[in-house]
Amino acid sequence: MTNSLAQHIPAATVAYCQQLWQHYQFNLRIVKPRRTRLGDFRVLPDRTTQITINADLNLYAFLITYVHEVAHADVHRNHKRRTQPHGKAWQTAFQRLMSPLLTENVFPLEILHPLMNYMSSPAATTYANPALMLALRQADARQSQSATSNRMLLKDVPEGNSFQLAKKTFVRGTLRRTRVVCKEISSGKSYAILAHAWVENTDL
Repeated sequence: MTNSLAQHIPAATVAYCQQLWQHYQFNLRIVKPRRTRLGDFRVLPDRTTQITINADLNLYAFLITYVHEVAHADVHRNHKRRTQPHGKAWQTAFQRLMSPLLTENVFPLEILHPLMNYMSSPAATTYANPALMLALRQADARQSQSATSNRMLLKDVPEGNSFQLAKKTFVRGTLRRTRVVCKEISSGKSYAILAHAWVENTDL
């Protein structure tokens, strides 16, 4: 467990998160923000396991993502047969591992209430629960000290407008469920970017 992890999660959860790391023995990498995912779990060629999480998540989103990925580690360890990535085995593991954290000592009430609703039947992404995502984005706004007047959620950028993300310029396309199809101007390639990603709207 690195000291850097403690900087990304609520202080009350550091010991618990360390216990999970010690139990499941995965490699943890905190990485640059990615357009299509908040975190991931994978089995490496040498059969060790690795979890990566985006570095720009607020404390609460980081914690939820961390436990989400640890639940994949649990399924990998305890189920010999191949299971659906976010099927019943993962849902059960995620609910069990999150249960000790669902208190006011960890989450503010405005996040805890929609989080508990989401955890009753967790989906592959927290973006599937609008109330929870709104609460987490409000926490983003409070945590960020560098927000600018043209910083906004991708879903709120008008279709056809240009925006910047990770120092690249895109044109906002159509919304498809939880992602927006956007075209990068320099390469002409299309990407499905999370609708709740923070971007800089360059057309304001």
